[in-house]
Amino acid sequence: MIIEQNIFHLKFGKAKEAIEIWKKISEELKKDGRFSIPVRLLTDLTGSAYTLILELNIHSYTELNPLKYIFQSNKEVKALYQQFIPLCDSAHRELYKIEMEI
Repeated sequence: MIIEQNIFHLKFGKAKEAIEIWKKISEELKKDGRFSIPVRLLTDLTGSAYTLILELNIHSYTELNPLKYIFQSNKEVKALYQQFIPLCDSAHRELYKIEMEI
């Protein structure tokens, strides 16, 4: 199992707007029917303010490209993501392999 974290550093005061866009993206992905990966949306409690993390639970590396395709091929998701981009100062992506769960 792999955890993918897409970490977005938002502009000051843009967290509520960013969260609303991701809720809409989530709804569109559910309607699409091709997206069945568990996803969590996290926000900061401490550390860098206005951090939003999109966390996906992926079974293997072979799922990475199909996920990218789904995001790019769904016109509504693509349009919503374009609305999200101006709310960000920066972003990066991290992949973690789960070695053990307790």
